[in-house]
Amino acid sequence: MATKRLLTDETGQRIAGALEEIALGGAGSEASLDAAVIAMIDGTNTTRVFKAWYERAAIIAGSSATRWGLLCKFARLISEAWEDKTYTLKSALASISGDPTMTPMDELALKTVPGQLAIETDSASPDDWTVEDPMTWYIRANALSLADGTMNITAIEGIDDDFDITGEDAPVWTFALALFIKEWSDASYDYISFKTAAAEGYAADAGDVDPNGNKRDLTWHPTFPGGLNSQGALTSGANRAPYIFKSANDGITAARLMDAYEGLWTDCDSRWLLRMWQLRHWNLENSGIAEGCTNYNFDYTPALAETNVTRVLLTAAQAANLIVGSCVMLSTSSRGGTTVVIAKIASKEEVTISETSYTAINLDTTTAFTTTTSQHLCTVAYFSGATEALPGHADGCFGGTLTDGKGPLRVAGVECLDGAYSLGLDPLYNCTAGSDGNKFDYAVYECKDSEKQAGSITSDYENTGITFTDMPKSWQYVKKFVRTTKGILFPEVIGGSSTTYVKSAVLGTASTGVRSPWRFGTLYSGALAGLACELGYGAPSGSFWGGRPRLGGAGKKRG
Repeated sequence: MATKRLLTDETGQRIAGALEEIALGGAGSEASLDAAVIAMIDGTNTTRVFKAWYERAAIIAGSSATRWGLLCKFARLISEAWEDKTYTLKSALASISGDPTMTPMDELALKTVPGQLAIETDSASPDDWTVEDPMTWYIRANALSLADGTMNITAIEGIDDDFDITGEDAPVWTFALALFIKEWSDASYDYISFKTAAAEGYAADAGDVDPNGNKRDLTWHPTFPGGLNSQGALTSGANRAPYIFKSANDGITAARLMDAYEGLWTDCDSRWLLRMWQLRHWNLENSGIAEGCTNYNFDYTPALAETNVTRVLLTAAQAANLIVGSCVMLSTSSRGGTTVVIAKIASKEEVTISETSYTAINLDTTTAFTTTTSQHLCTVAYFSGATEALPGHADGCFGGTLTDGKGPLRVAGVECLDGAYSLGLDPLYNCTAGSDGNKFDYAVYECKDSEKQAGSITSDYENTGITFTDMPKSWQYVKKFVRTTKGILFPEVIGGSSTTYVKSAVLGTASTGVRSPWRFGTLYSGALAGLACELGYGAPSGSFWGGRPRLGGAGKKRG
């Protein structure tokens, strides 16, 4: 495994030197090296210790070393370093209050402030405890799913020179420590608590249990929304065109061109991301704090026809609403008809033609096209990787503000709320008639094997016993989710609002049949959307511009 050393700062060199001395100590050096890591981890230096440890651990392991094995080993070390710490949050019972704020308890209360948030224009990462704390630390890597529910890690960011942020040959995944979790309630509050090591009442999340029922050391999630590589396989990588107008069924076919064991985004992923937001930012959900792309809905006709161009002319007032770096589609009807081009906005410039002023929307494409004044230039989901503009490992939004709803959100190393729903096939819902024509009943089924995900409720889908009777066929804000040890995120109580409880809404089906979850919202969902949002009427075969299949990974092969 060819690696590179990036420890150029003074602290990093001291860490490397200390570990080098231990590693050269002869007999027992592996145990000594591990002990040194456990002693050194202090919540501010996890990345530097990892880089120093990794090189020496790979040498000790010899030819049997794999990136997967080494990363799992480091996860066990930082878990042990942090085993005496408990991070707990409490929030008001939904039956008592709609206040979405969460109060930190135990060692989490010592942080004094929640994780910091950044925007594109920030020049440096905020002083943020979440970046290096073992509970919230992450590292990105290229990896392919394997039949046993583990990953073939082909390159680690910051370690391997051939790490590929575009995910061409292997998708980019965000790897983090799989935590132990406990949830409970008393007369006034709900509690959620996190630990790195086993303790009474704490258990692994459903998405962090391997096919044999053992807790995994690591949890991993696709870093970027879905896009295709040059071979037409669904990948997770930066600077990929949005994979839209495709159904979840299309997505699973494309995912398995990458590898046979791949699956799509699951409720395990959604629930993990929502919990990571809570752990890092002490609020039930992101709306009103860091919106993501939920309010960027524009549709304009070209102001002047042109031939053999890579731009679209608009009025200055129209162009002012469009963001350089966002994605637009030019087509014969509003986000439909015949597509002329889908591309990022490369720049905007003022031009004068026949004494009339326009603003040219220059597109990032080398293929020229013809514009007419009857076409439509519409915003659509972003190219993946927009949040790479954020500094370091900071959470936050692409664009000028956190709350304007114009650009994607990054949470815990995962880019989301990019302007399209994330489509998956786990769980599936069997929707049947309710008490009247405006209501429908839901029965929830889950598939624990990414390799077996399908567009219908096959024998590989288990009935979870989770149901909802008389879900209205309209948007309903969620007050409370079902508390379950299964890999499900599903409403138990509705009737909230855009500023209370979990602040997101669910849209019930308008007909009977099999339905699949569409998560997060679109660029025009506004206050309905967020990390807890779900469009619950989409069929696995359904497709439109606002849906984007997304990888899930072999981590969803679970016991």
